[in-house]
Amino acid sequence: MSKPTVSRRDFLRAGAAAGVAATAIPALAGDEEPTEKKEEAVKLVPKRKLGKSGIEVSILSQGTVAQPTARHLNVMHTEGIRYIDTSVSYGGGNCERIIGEWFQKTGHRAEYFLATKDYPKAPGQWVEMLDKRLEALKTDYIDLYFIHGLSDREFEGKSSSDWPKDKEWAAAADKIRKSGKAKLVGFSMHCSPIELRTKLLNNAVEGGWVDVVMPALNLSLIRENKSFNEALDNCHKAGVGLIAMKSCKDVGAIEKVFPTFQQKGLSKFTAVLTAVWTDERFASVCSAMDNLQKLRENAAAARAFVPLTDAELAEVHEMFRGIDRVYCAACDGSCRRAAGTRADLNTIARYVSYVEENGRLKDARELFAALPPEARDWAGADLAAASRACRCGLNFPRILAKAEQMLA
Repeated sequence: MSKPTVSRRDFLRAGAAAGVAATAIPALAGDEEPTEKKEEAVKLVPKRKLGKSGIEVSILSQGTVAQPTARHLNVMHTEGIRYIDTSVSYGGGNCERIIGEWFQKTGHRAEYFLATKDYPKAPGQWVEMLDKRLEALKTDYIDLYFIHGLSDREFEGKSSSDWPKDKEWAAAADKIRKSGKAKLVGFSMHCSPIELRTKLLNNAVEGGWVDVVMPALNLSLIRENKSFNEALDNCHKAGVGLIAMKSCKDVGAIEKVFPTFQQKGLSKFTAVLTAVWTDERFASVCSAMDNLQKLRENAAAARAFVPLTDAELAEVHEMFRGIDRVYCAACDGSCRRAAGTRADLNTIARYVSYVEENGRLKDARELFAALPPEARDWAGADLAAASRACRCGLNFPRILAKAEQMLA
């Protein structure tokens, strides 16, 4: 990991300064029960500055890929999180509406850093889409507006990694910011091969217009891939804000939790979150907390955050050894090449993980169906060879058998 530009002491002092906020939680129609007493004091999740914008955001953000209820958002608020991440595609388009209605009923909009995403194919389209996002969220501004989920098939008219340096995209970003409808702009990505993800990070720096990038990553990828780690460094040094996502993928398969973390009151999930927060290049971690138990546990870990020591970080990495992973955040395309197929094996594995880890069968089927025919056809592929070549050692024969049952 790179040497942080902000000392841990200064960060902890800033976290303490975030302090305790008084809040009132109105009862929302349809809630099963009140979540907190009115006017109860709330200890906020610590905040960090997001790149050179200087805007402070909660180190834990509520991802909404699983459609939240008003009650869930109420509990999120009382747990001290002040950052919501959503998208036009989440919940079949319902998530933005639910969040917007919650803001209207509670009056909490000004307290939150709000991020949403869309799927433009051209700069002008990106600008035009913004009004629809504002309408859905029932707000007159968005704090962060992302181009969503870049893969290796995006922007095929240009080099798939060069578009962040394109002047037309830069002009569109400038127009969006000047309109006041979105304060910051950027993109999220979980593309493969990993070299493409690395190039996009570096080109975000070179292009100069990207405020924030949200890459899929895990601790093993950062530790084992020097080029990717250096690209994160380049973004951090240039003031491009970094939001981590997909960081807890595969954590559910960890069997042994070290006593060190149990003594700190950390589970395998919150130990991994704490390890990511220890890397001060990341302003926040976006977590798809799809039930109240996860929400409360993760928020409690964020409020109690103290950076891990080097020895504790080594123990987190040790916990990952030997697990049967369901998705490879370090994919470099070796699996499909070794298998002799054009099928997007790792993306299919990711969709299987959506079902296994989050119960998102409908979403996974829709995403699988949207892949090009060749990307979802693994007939004749040598899946054993794919597993041997995979950087994360995915069991493709098992995963693709599940995909055939679940997705096809």
